[in-house]
Amino acid sequence: MINRPGTLQAIRERVGKRGVSAYLEAAAQRQIERDKLDELIADFDKVHGPADPEAVAAKRARLTGGTSDAGAAA
Repeated sequence: MINRPGTLQAIRERVGKRGVSAYLEAAAQRQIERDKLDELIADFDKVHGPADPEAVAAKRARLTGGTSDAGAAA
């Protein structure tokens, strides 16, 4: 794990000294949720193969009201 100077200080500035534990707990929970989602996607890809980028772009456009430009950045 990378120890970046100022991270703890930035957290303290946001939540105060007494809020650090709760802030870190919430951050850890979000990371666990993301890790589980990554695992779920990897399992799905093993069974069904990776998603078609054009289909993903079309669905994203439909959800967001944008264009289905498959070359656009996600």
